[in-house]
Amino acid sequence: MSIYSRKDFHEVLHCIYLTFLEEPRIYFDVAAKRCNVCRNTITKYWKEGRERLVYFPPQTRFKVFENRKEYIYLIQNNTPHKLFDYFKKQSDIIYMSYTSGKFDILLQTSKQLDVLPDRTLLYGSRSNYIYPETVCCSYESALNRMGQLLDKDHTPSKIVVEYPPEPPEVGSSHYGWMIYPHVKYDLRTGFTKIVKELHISFDSFHKGLTYLLNISTKLLPFYPLGFRLYSQYFFVFWSDYEEVLCEFLGCLPCHVSITKVKDALVAYVSIQKGEDMSETFFQLCSKMVELGLVNYFWSSRPIYGWRQD
Repeated sequence: MSIYSRKDFHEVLHCIYLTFLEEPRIYFDVAAKRCNVCRNTITKYWKEGRERLVYFPPQTRFKVFENRKEYIYLIQNNTPHKLFDYFKKQSDIIYMSYTSGKFDILLQTSKQLDVLPDRTLLYGSRSNYIYPETVCCSYESALNRMGQLLDKDHTPSKIVVEYPPEPPEVGSSHYGWMIYPHVKYDLRTGFTKIVKELHISFDSFHKGLTYLLNISTKLLPFYPLGFRLYSQYFFVFWSDYEEVLCEFLGCLPCHVSITKVKDALVAYVSIQKGEDMSETFFQLCSKMVELGLVNYFWSSRPIYGWRQD
């Protein structure tokens, strides 16, 4: 394997991220050519990156349509651990996070809850997810760029949420729903295991995958320093400058997830540990309030999460 300078090393890591994000099931030899490295290099970096949680597997999240929506609830509760255990037993729960901060539980469901929990601070159907492409730079450079962005003049801008009819079927929805649980959190899952377990053909698998990719958004969580070297936060922003806010968060050099719930943007953000990075980030958020780019915001830190298998 070639020896790279620190700069070249990070550029190779970033190229691998972009390559597998664009084509999640690409072969290593093809990916190596696109990144201009040898196959052994990209295989080693991908394997080590997965072990160190630099990369999570490429994944898929459904786009919302008039016949298929997902819902998010932010809940305060005096006994959140009991509520957390209760919702783990409910079949419509997709994901749940036990948090510390403005709210105690973030809940995501495939259907509206029959009864709204007491002290629910925000709830509603989500928009399509926005996953800004992770840039290749240091966290310090990113924070500087974010500060420079706030010094510019901006025009109010709102993200419009629509629930259109589902597009004409491409591939096979029947096989798509069959393979969905097997590929939602890892689009690189080997098809041999799936077709044997489901007793379907390779052609049926590819038809199902084609359908899923047509109605979903791809993501590949990328943390250049390794996931454990970042602190995670949920932020909720109310702003008349939503597109500017997305651009602001998109400056971060690691995975960011944004969705709109009613008139608020809910964002999952990671901040590099040490060197007062968190302090600087929160100061920039406060500056947005002072400038009128954000009306106000909340934050909570995830403690642990749970999801349906």
